[in-house]
Amino acid sequence: RCRGRPRGSPGAAMAVQRVNFLDFPWVLDYILATRFNCSLKQIRHAVCSIVLTLRTILSAAVELGILVSQDGDSIDGAISAKPFIDNMIHVITECLQNFPLCLDSEFFHSFLEPLPSHLRFLCGNFHPLTHMQFEDSAKQKAFEAQTKAITQALSELPSQCSNLELYMSSQEPVLKQIQLIKEHLRAPLWMLMHDFRCLQGEEKLLVEDVREAVRAVTELQGRESGECNGWPQVMGETLVLLLPLWKLSALAVAKGQEAFMRLVSRPPLAASLGAQKLLQRLIEVLLSENADFVDITLWFATEPSSAALLSSSEAVEFLLPEAANGEEFEQFRKDNLARVQENIAVLHTHIIRLPKHLKAVISAHWRKVVEEVHLYLQLYLRVIEAFLEVQKEVRTFVQNQLFIEVTLGLPLTTWLAREGRV
Repeated sequence: RCRGRPRGSPGAAMAVQRVNFLDFPWVLDYILATRFNCSLKQIRHAVCSIVLTLRTILSAAVELGILVSQDGDSIDGAISAKPFIDNMIHVITECLQNFPLCLDSEFFHSFLEPLPSHLRFLCGNFHPLTHMQFEDSAKQKAFEAQTKAITQALSELPSQCSNLELYMSSQEPVLKQIQLIKEHLRAPLWMLMHDFRCLQGEEKLLVEDVREAVRAVTELQGRESGECNGWPQVMGETLVLLLPLWKLSALAVAKGQEAFMRLVSRPPLAASLGAQKLLQRLIEVLLSENADFVDITLWFATEPSSAALLSSSEAVEFLLPEAANGEEFEQFRKDNLARVQENIAVLHTHIIRLPKHLKAVISAHWRKVVEEVHLYLQLYLRVIEAFLEVQKEVRTFVQNQLFIEVTLGLPLTTWLAREGRV
């Protein structure tokens, strides 16, 4: 049965769905189809009739194209016939694209209104084909069968279009309701998608800045010492691997360090007062206005435990929005934190041996990169804030309009290779 339980009725159960933000447009179509397709049964049948008719014409046109291509030398007007067949195939293919799961008024206007002109176009391109003749009787018979199928299908389309238009008129309020729901959600979703693309672009530029710093420091080291070792490359890789930790530090400040410290002080983390102070110090070191990556590296060499606390599953769950994809932080916790610690041990050996003047120049190169990291984090926090607003708006709107509780999930917010290489 197509009836749903009336809103606010006793015992009404609210379905809960967690949906990745990137999948939501398709999920919304499914929700709308579940909610409205029973009301649009006649319209859907009318659309299916038109689609089947167009597919009949398309199939026959493809067969005609094969016949013409196979026997071009023995057919009258074969060379001039091929473009007409290609035109028919092209216009039908265009008609059959981008069907939403739940039909709405916008789709019908884009689908139905051009159909009369498409029909005239098909007839105009089909007419010259009816005068063609094959010398081979079997091919001529096959050709006539296909043209007969096209002729029959073309004769059915006008009445099918009229039926669809009639059914649309009777269900215009439902179609408009579907359209209004989609339009209401479209703008915030598109804006948020734009924000994610901007974040992806900034991440790419940041990696380019890291590569440039690696190149500059490598050249500088070569000129000063005549050596050509790979520790600047290790330093660049380490900075990229630490980006999840930088994000978590920024989120901790944005959410409030007091609340975060209360979380880590309670079980199951149960961090001691000393561990909490070291965690606060880690956040300060990473987000300091004058942060120096050389100094950050030396700090990690002496105090590695706070990074594990900041990237713990409990901390990540607390800091990220509800239903967020935490894969990059899980990857950091399980694999990349150990690699960072290995890299830090290698870097520490080289950094403490640097001459004072050379260390200052190298620090200047990496300080510029850290400044870019901080700018990237500002954009990251703005994207998170925008996502939280859209998450709340979608949840409220869908619940009020469709009586379903939907929680948008934050997608993965990094596009770097898993190994973090630069």
